Amino acid sequence: MDWRRGCRELADMVWPRKCTVCGEFLETDEKFVCRSCLADMPRTYFWSWRDNPAERILWARTCFRSVVCLFYYSRDNGYRRLLYSLKYHGNIALARWLGRMLGAYMRSSGHMQPEYIVPVPLHWRRKWRRGYNQAEAIARGISEGLAGESGKQVPVLAGVLRRVRYSTSQTRMSVGCKWENVSGAFVLKDPGRASKLLAGRYVLLVDDVLTTGATAEACWDALKAVPDIKMSYASIAYVAGRQ
Repeated sequence: MDWRRGCRELADMVWPRKCTVCGEFLETDEKFVCRSCLADMPRTYFWSWRDNPAERILWARTCFRSVVCLFYYSRDNGYRRLLYSLKYHGNIALARWLGRMLGAYMRSSGHMQPEYIVPVPLHWRRKWRRGYNQAEAIARGISEGLAGESGKQVPVLAGVLRRVRYSTSQTRMSVGCKWENVSGAFVLKDPGRASKLLAGRYVLLVDDVLTTGATAEACWDALKAVPDIKMSYASIAYVAGRQ
């Protein structure tokens, strides 16, 4: 018996793990989500769907080449718990696991090969309170998923953007309020360094959830100052019907 599996089985006896989605106990070789819930995950398949709904949101206001999201978010099913767990409960391991899954799908599509990954930053006060930036954890997972067996990971640049305005949570805001809430909220931390590093490069912007596209556009407004930058966007969840 593999010693790691034996340790996992012993740990599960002492500290049983449960599926984040349905709450059922996990088998030894399952991670975060049971097989049944993983099979039923409402995947978007945007990585193989050109001109998808998420792209149509952002193409109207930005110049993102591609937009991909892992699954559809809905308050009516248990998959929303994945987002809550990584966003509000400090589940960094889950964030990276979901990021790896999305990165692997992106790799399989063959049309998204970014040279750098830039996570959407949190304001320092919110990051201090949470202890980590979930978008950065997702970005590192995506980098691992894109690498695959090659092991050559795309560099994650967490210090390119800076959030200069503390904004309230957008969870229950109207569409118009969300745009106002993040307009002008992001700047290049070091414009000279960003231009030197990213000019003419293909960059992937990463966040946890795409709803109206307000945050993505605000980040684009800061990054478009970099000469000849090329960009795509990725998130774990996509909220349909909130445009």
